[in-house]
Amino acid sequence: MKIKTFIFILAASVFLLSACQKNIDIFVPDPGQSGPDTNWHVSITSTMPVSVLKNNLLEAPYQDSIIVNANTVTILSPSGLQVTFPPNSCATAAGQPVTGKVFVELFVVKKKGDMIRLNKPSTYDDSLLVTAGEIFIRLKKDGQAIQLAPNVKINIRYVDVPTNPQMGIFVGDETNAQYFNWLPNPDLANNYLAAGTQAYEIFTNRLRWISVAYVYDPSNASRVNVSADIPAYFTNSNTVAFTVFRDFRSVVAMRGDLGSRKFISGKLPVGKQITVVIISKLGDDYYLGYESAITQSSTSLNQVVHVVPVKKSFPEILSYLSTL
Repeated sequence: MKIKTFIFILAASVFLLSACQKNIDIFVPDPGQSGPDTNWHVSITSTMPVSVLKNNLLEAPYQDSIIVNANTVTILSPSGLQVTFPPNSCATAAGQPVTGKVFVELFVVKKKGDMIRLNKPSTYDDSLLVTAGEIFIRLKKDGQAIQLAPNVKINIRYVDVPTNPQMGIFVGDETNAQYFNWLPNPDLANNYLAAGTQAYEIFTNRLRWISVAYVYDPSNASRVNVSADIPAYFTNSNTVAFTVFRDFRSVVAMRGDLGSRKFISGKLPVGKQITVVIISKLGDDYYLGYESAITQSSTSLNQVVHVVPVKKSFPEILSYLSTL
């Protein structure tokens, strides 16, 4: 009888230990299961979990409409982004005039968590940008994207306190589907910025992504790459990683490195407070991990930050991003 009781208690203990492992919400495969794919991939496809994750993180733009004719018209979004269109401002891709109702989509991105959600980090190639706002404008007529008419410039204005006279204009490079990049203003004659005491005013002949920013490049700053050390089940096929600066408005995307199987940033200034943020989609579950650190110089020029993602609901992940 005592042997039966001992066996029962032992079996119950194993069951409870397994349950406790599940309750900590760190990914542990069930017995006999291999878990998600631990392979890293050269190419990321639209069906991989990371692509689904990115789509789910996206925010919807503010939508409005204007009547294009001989009059000037201004839109003011709830976020405070004001866009003024001059008369007869729109054209088709072939350059033909567009009149009547045109639908407008607008973003002004000033929160670092929103930069993560929209996958719009503040970097120009391997240079760090400090941004005063990332702006998106798209025009549509009958469901088709249209453009500004030749020789037309729109006026964009939004409040951001305090303003910084170092700021300039950068334009979005969307040619790489996996990695977004900012480029310096390619047309100074038609795209320029005025910084007031409480607001920025942009005159531009461009649509889609524009950033008000400057390159963070103190002459004496050392640099270090930051890499995220995470469990093997979190790969470039199911995970996104970012380095978020605490003291200024900058976010760096960490790219998946096939050789080391780690997510690695570009060169970052030393002595800055950062948070490494990991978001993953494994099956139907979402995982979030974040770890604070201070960038430090290293003889290897590489600083490793250990992060353990924990299972979270999708609303909990969005709530965390809103605090950044």
